[in-house]
Amino acid sequence: MPTFSKLAEAVRFLAAVLAQSDYDALARACHGELPQKSVLERLRQRHQQTPLPELYAGREFPQDGPSFKLGGHGRELGHIHIDFVKSAAGWQLQRIWMCR
Repeated sequence: MPTFSKLAEAVRFLAAVLAQSDYDALARACHGELPQKSVLERLRQRHQQTPLPELYAGREFPQDGPSFKLGGHGRELGHIHIDFVKSAAGWQLQRIWMCR
């Protein structure tokens, strides 16, 4: 399971697997089960509109706290959430899900 020390690394990883529709690699990188393919396709389309590295340029993981979230609740990814959890090795992808 990949770990990330910088948010930009995690976002580049997400961008690469979405661009290739490599949902198997995404599943191997994620603690939880992936959402339905339609949710992942929606996320891929969002990435095509504005590449995730551009969308999250200049942002970082928090210094404190055990978890971090991108998107959700109608923000930049619509209702898609990308959750990260902090481990001793670094930040890991916890799950991707949609709240609506």
